[in-house]
Amino acid sequence: MWPRVLSSSYPMEAHYFMVPKFALSLIGFYPEQKRSWALLAWSFFNFSILTYGCYAEGAYGIQQIPINIGLALDALCPVASSILSLIKMLSVWYYRDEFKSLIDRIRQLTEEQHSDRKLGYKKSYYTLATRLTALLLLCGTCTSTSYTVRHIFENMLRLSHGKVWIYETPFKMNFPDVFLRLPLYPWIYALVCWHGYITVACFVGADGFFLGFCLYLTVLLRSLRDDIKDLLQLECKGIEVEPTVQEEKRIVREMVKLINRHNEIADLTERLSGVMVEITLAHFVTSSLIIGTSILDMLMFSGVGIIVYLVYTLAVTTEIFLYCLGGTYIMEACLDLARSTFASHWYGHSVPVQKMTLLMIARAQRVLVVKIPFFSPSMETLTSILRFTGSIIALAKSVI
Repeated sequence: MWPRVLSSSYPMEAHYFMVPKFALSLIGFYPEQKRSWALLAWSFFNFSILTYGCYAEGAYGIQQIPINIGLALDALCPVASSILSLIKMLSVWYYRDEFKSLIDRIRQLTEEQHSDRKLGYKKSYYTLATRLTALLLLCGTCTSTSYTVRHIFENMLRLSHGKVWIYETPFKMNFPDVFLRLPLYPWIYALVCWHGYITVACFVGADGFFLGFCLYLTVLLRSLRDDIKDLLQLECKGIEVEPTVQEEKRIVREMVKLINRHNEIADLTERLSGVMVEITLAHFVTSSLIIGTSILDMLMFSGVGIIVYLVYTLAVTTEIFLYCLGGTYIMEACLDLARSTFASHWYGHSVPVQKMTLLMIARAQRVLVVKIPFFSPSMETLTSILRFTGSIIALAKSVI
């Protein structure tokens, strides 16, 4: 049984960017939040924690490379995700006005779709977006928590064998010695744990934005397909009818509106590419390295360490899967729009209607994609990434 908040019976309006809104509001970076001095201070605090965490993890990992490759990978694996989260945090902040505009406009367009079929699309895709981003939130939270549990568990074992507690943080970081001694140690420990959850909130928010925008644009494309099919229908109660001259003029006017709707959807996709380009490019470039490193860590560690990196691998794989799934949904909706329009009864209408229909078919065949340099988010891209990841793992195992 799904929790009600993840079920299709939950109000559709509440599903709209529900998980990204929760994650980014938690750290003060959701674009629709009202900016105040208190919120700005909280945002800067979280930015500072994440920034220093990236530096401290990276410094520790680089320092350990010639000493202990296992400890080095244990630090450098999560720091890659932390740096990506920092990029996502900065991008969401820099493009906050554009994100807010996109959220508002797509909300308005989807609310205009009222038929039973369109409400079915909305219920299906809205619920899917919430469930998948909730899965990502769960994987990320479990990953961050597992680092803390691992450290506490290992120290409890040490105490049970008469050894002393090791004063270090759950994520391997460089700190001045004074911060790793009482009375400051508990506060530093809590801040490092919070650093992990800030990382989770950033990638859940940014990745949830990408998936949500893709699925909501898919709803608009599916709705547009239905409107075109219904408009060009020549049958009434199973009997084919001949449209009148006035009816044909009305169809031409409606087709102009539908083409304008398609133009706006294409424009929204272009705007989405503009605000997500840094996030998506960084994610695709580093995804193989992050997944490969986490699997290597899983192979090198034992006990609780295996569980930690198993959960971590699931989290980072889920991230890249959501990007590829969202891009695939948009491309398939565009192709379905072209096929459905061509399969309609457009050939039974007047020449002006036929010209408008052919224009729509030609435009729909130009598949809408979230453009990023070198990559196109799709399931084929995911397959290539996983293949390349396997090559990285095989190479690393032969060297280490």
